[in-house]
Amino acid sequence: MIMAKLRKENGQARYFEFLIDSGADFTMISKSYASILDLEYSNLKGEEIKVEVANLTFIHAKKTTLILTIEGNDFVIPTLIANEEVECLLGRRGVFENFDIIFQENQQQVIFKKA
Repeated sequence: MIMAKLRKENGQARYFEFLIDSGADFTMISKSYASILDLEYSNLKGEEIKVEVANLTFIHAKKTTLILTIEGNDFVIPTLIANEEVECLLGRRGVFENFDIIFQENQQQVIFKKA
């Protein structure tokens, strides 16, 4: 898990706890978390898509772009807003290519080093 700041452009930033998911293409948050960022699911542009999640079921989501801050670095990342309650997932696109991610199991920490 990692605490990271998320915001829309010109919006207020909020910290969220993300599960790091190397199997996820996109970062994903639920519509209730999106509403904290003043993003209403029904107002998001683009069509609703079906996304397969870890338990091999499908949920509905819409794609948007948000600004993620990790270790003081800002990145515009593609983000899925789920129409259902899901854990916040930190996916690969926009994140993994910018950091070397080190999992230190013995110390129970994850280190993000700017690539």
